Amino acid sequence: MSDSKERDISDILSALAQPNQEEDLSVYRLMNEWFNPRQELMKHVIVIQMIACFMVGLFLVVTAGESLSPEGLMVAIFGFLIFVAAAFGVHTKL
Repeated sequence: MSDSKERDISDILSALAQPNQEEDLSVYRLMNEWFNPRQELMKHVIVIQMIACFMVGLFLVVTAGESLSPEGLMVAIFGFLIFVAAAFGVHTKL
């Protein structure tokens, strides 16, 4: 019985001595992930930034709507809609 326990402990220690490649947290790998992020991650970051820009732009149009003339408000809304169309165009190119 002690032989099986020793073998189990040696298996555990050998597994700890040789970490899996996916769980390797070396400084080089962390720096590489930071400065060369994966493309899938960057797609998500870009989409989140586009949503934030949409919300800020919509907030600015709404708050500036009171002080604009009707023509100025129409220009602001058309500019905002062009911005939204360009964002969707960029999103389809990802």
